[in-house]
Amino acid sequence: MPGVTWGDRVGIRPLRPGDAGALRRFVSDPDVAYLLFEELGGEPPSALLLGTMIFFQMLSSSPDFGIIERGGRLVGSVRLWRVSERNRSAMLTIFIGEKQAWNRGYGQDALRLALRHAFTNMGLHRVELNVFAFNERAIRCYERVGFVREGARREALFRDNRFHDILVMGVTRNEFLAREAERSTASVASEQ
Repeated sequence: MPGVTWGDRVGIRPLRPGDAGALRRFVSDPDVAYLLFEELGGEPPSALLLGTMIFFQMLSSSPDFGIIERGGRLVGSVRLWRVSERNRSAMLTIFIGEKQAWNRGYGQDALRLALRHAFTNMGLHRVELNVFAFNERAIRCYERVGFVREGARREALFRDNRFHDILVMGVTRNEFLAREAERSTASVASEQ
């Protein structure tokens, strides 16, 4: 498929207006929204509005990416946003919205692809993200690719009748490249 950068399990490609229906379905799922949005409730934008937003985002220098399986099915999205050219940094948001694709390593693979793009093609030095402290699966995924916990927005999220921290995590270019080199060395050693 043209325009797709492939990893071990999935690929990423710029989102297209035709992806809007699947994205709307993903964010309308209460299980996905629970892990993704600080504010729950309300109807997500229509597929038409999402498609229009994606069209205009395609014109920017850093489009949002769709995460796709080998057969081409869209299973999630990864976004580099709040890009600061001066500081060479950005925020990252990633999610696998297709629940049948959970626990298959797709998020970790797509995260690596997005970080390679951020640090190589975009010339960034640092990428950060926010994650709910109860989302242990996501935290482990982020740590595996090199993100470190930098702090917390203490008790910033009220969910299930209690307050939760929102963790701030970040990774620098050098940290990510060192982790990738370790991964590559381990992969070569296991093949021998």
